Amino acid sequence: MPRTDLNLLIVLDSLLEECSVSKVAKRLNVTPPAISKSLNKLRDSFQDQILVRSGSILILTPLAQQLKPQIRNLVNNIDAVLNQTLSFEIDHQSLTFNVAANDLTIAMLNSAILADLQKQNKNVMLDFSWDHGGVDFLRQDKIDLYLGEPRSLSPEIKIRTIHRDNCLLIANKTHPILSQPLTFENLAACHFVSTKSKLNEEVDALFAAKGKKRKVVGITPGYLTTIETVLRTNTLAVVPAFFSHALGAGYQDAVTFESDFTLPQTSLVQAWHPRNDNSPSHKWLRDYIKEFLGRKIIQPG
Repeated sequence: MPRTDLNLLIVLDSLLEECSVSKVAKRLNVTPPAISKSLNKLRDSFQDQILVRSGSILILTPLAQQLKPQIRNLVNNIDAVLNQTLSFEIDHQSLTFNVAANDLTIAMLNSAILADLQKQNKNVMLDFSWDHGGVDFLRQDKIDLYLGEPRSLSPEIKIRTIHRDNCLLIANKTHPILSQPLTFENLAACHFVSTKSKLNEEVDALFAAKGKKRKVVGITPGYLTTIETVLRTNTLAVVPAFFSHALGAGYQDAVTFESDFTLPQTSLVQAWHPRNDNSPSHKWLRDYIKEFLGRKIIQPG
């Protein structure tokens, strides 16, 4: 049969099974003339009548009888190919995922997720690396998932928002601002440390909209460095509220607070290349991290 006639296999399989043009038409939800036209094409292709009339019924020719089990096997194989899914059972897998994130996200997750996976007896390793600077890093096979704030990424990248939250101000507990009214004017007079992120630009724009220029005395590459700087100086910083949940025993001198004006909101997102969209193991990773964050970080118990 010519390659262009492979779509006739389904019709042929049904004809060999039903031995009736009208029954096949009903089975395939098409008109009898359409099946008759297909039958004529099949006859031309095989140089055989396939079905011949015997009284009031149609019967198979010897070639058709020979073809019947072969065509059935072909159709079954096609169905198997078209309907196959990747098998995946997390309890029977040994998996490693490469996750790109900023420093504070890694600090929030690394030990906590390791402990959680061990508790669940999951043989899964998350290999965290610092957030890559370019927009195309998820196109490479080296990174399976990005986790962090929204950022510029390649246009085809899939993005899922895990959580959206307000931002907070952070200071060390001896900062003079904590003994003053937390007004915009008082805050605008303070020195700030800023983190390289889109949030930095949004906070500057907020101050500019109120006719002030924020007094930024330092810019850090990540939130952990920002917090460490705040703890050691009389500076303020703006951080996402969900990141403040990561401040454990090592940050008892840090105080987070709100002011009398609304700071920008920011999101925590997952991002991945669409090649992994339907991967069962990758879907498990995305869903697990989303559930874990909701359980331990976003709504800590």
